[in-house]
Amino acid sequence: MNAPADSGLPLYTRVAGELAQAIQAGSLRPGDRLPSVRMLCQQHGVSASTVTQAYRWLENQRLVEARPKSGYFVAARHAPLPEPELDTRMSRAGFVTPDDLTRQFLFGNDDPDAAPSFCPLPAREILPEAKLRQLTAKLNRLHPEYASRYSITGSLNLRQEIARRSVSAGVRLRPEEIILTNGGSEAVFLALRSAAQAGDTVALESPTYWMLLEIIRTLGMKSIEIPTHPREGISVEALDLATQRPGAVQACVVVPNFHNPLGSLMPLANKRRLVALARERGFTLIETDIYGETYFGDERPPVLKAFDTHDDVILCSAFTKTVAPGYRVGWIAPGRHFKTAQSHKFHTSITGAMLPQEVIAEFIRDGGYDHHMRKLRASLKQQCAQMVDAVTRLFPDGCRLSVPQGGLMLWIEMPRSVDSRKVFERARHEHIGCAPGATFSNSTRFNHFLRLHYGEPWSARHEAHIRRLGQIVAEEAERGRAAA
Repeated sequence: MNAPADSGLPLYTRVAGELAQAIQAGSLRPGDRLPSVRMLCQQHGVSASTVTQAYRWLENQRLVEARPKSGYFVAARHAPLPEPELDTRMSRAGFVTPDDLTRQFLFGNDDPDAAPSFCPLPAREILPEAKLRQLTAKLNRLHPEYASRYSITGSLNLRQEIARRSVSAGVRLRPEEIILTNGGSEAVFLALRSAAQAGDTVALESPTYWMLLEIIRTLGMKSIEIPTHPREGISVEALDLATQRPGAVQACVVVPNFHNPLGSLMPLANKRRLVALARERGFTLIETDIYGETYFGDERPPVLKAFDTHDDVILCSAFTKTVAPGYRVGWIAPGRHFKTAQSHKFHTSITGAMLPQEVIAEFIRDGGYDHHMRKLRASLKQQCAQMVDAVTRLFPDGCRLSVPQGGLMLWIEMPRSVDSRKVFERARHEHIGCAPGATFSNSTRFNHFLRLHYGEPWSARHEAHIRRLGQIVAEEAERGRAAA
């Protein structure tokens, strides 16, 4: 496709032509924000209607896309990779065993030279560090006692803000129903201890977050992995089948909104069915909504607890993926398990640090949180498009890719001859952050998968590293075929 020429054509073609040439030459990459209508008017000395016509022409050619209230962005140029196929097998319940590969991946998180990094977090430059630093200095000055005492129940101000914001997720919480935790992992730890005991079986999404496997192992519980769709989340039909025997599972842990590592989003109908099934079969749903605020669409998706009429669902979340990873501030709304969870919290870590809790409470109260989240969502959506485009261009034939509607990560299926452990080991030594699919299951079914995250602004170094990662995958695929 050629850009419109200047001669003998309407004025808007000159504006559209320059942008089209920059896009086709690679100067403007998929996901890049384009100049505003006002800026282009000033640059080219044309009217707003002329620039609008230019953008409409570019939209018709599928070179750009308009995003409500955000402006125009370069669209992806390549046909999307097919979606990973759903593995419908269920693993038998068994004790989770520790894995050296998981430990290697965990220590890789500290690599300062990795691009992308190993840990799926937003980059420092898109987190509100400066604002949090100002609030910390202010609260330290006004309340020096935060450093010399602690509260068993944690910050009332933060619990009030969490309760106030819960309405946007479709649920109404009261401050006294919320327990503050040291990050999201402690929230899930408390939820599992409250809903099940050592030797009990817990249903999990498959694949699932690797830390959850470690928590279940630590608690002496068993797991059964339920097939999970890369776009729609856990298979309610498969969970129905797995729980037909009374007492087959005591709890089920799910991430319905932008699952880690799939990025899936459960449809509303599936959420209703899942809550109803848990009620019918008598097991506790433990919901992690740590990514719920990172949606790319127009509306925040509701939590499972929005459909809970019997106070059965345990809701967990944290500010560690959106505001301040290092503050380690999370929370849990245990519902009818409140007293048990509160007791476990006291005997586990007693309480959390008051100062970071109060800083986040103030950050939410003064409007900084909402402003930050709008910027964060726009950045993540752009970075997602850039990573999707790079993987599509630079990975070998035979790969498949999930394209999420929010969250921080991509799930890539490689040719079956590829061992994700070998890809990870080679990439790690070249400072290329990825996560081997083998860490996200207690089985071997995801050994040919990789997780990538897009929490950092795109750069030439990211482009080079994803190109190199694609080469490693291609080389391992060739080795696998030769060995077969």
